[in-house]
Amino acid sequence: MKTIKYLFTLSALLLATFVSYSQNKIVEDTILVEGVCGMCKSRIEEAAFGKGVKFAEWTNETSKLALVYRSDKTSMEEIEARILAAGHSTENSKAAKEDYETLPDCCRYEELHKH
Repeated sequence: MKTIKYLFTLSALLLATFVSYSQNKIVEDTILVEGVCGMCKSRIEEAAFGKGVKFAEWTNETSKLALVYRSDKTSMEEIEARILAAGHSTENSKAAKEDYETLPDCCRYEELHKH
């Protein structure tokens, strides 16, 4: 009888853990982010990473930033705000001039688009 109670209690704890974990929503999303080089890639990915972000990979050829994050820990708006603060514009917002001007000359994507 003790074994049955023990197994029942263990099963209940495991079920409770599984249910609480499954409520933590994992989100996969992409966003377009302006950049031009490997230094931009590092900066964009570093800015995207934060609390709740499990994966961030920016591709120069497509300008897409692929993300996997926990929506109970962060939001796309929070991630995007960090990217903007790093000086990189997104499909939704333009980086502030003072943030953009902190970028190295080789990363100034706006000047490259003018030519």
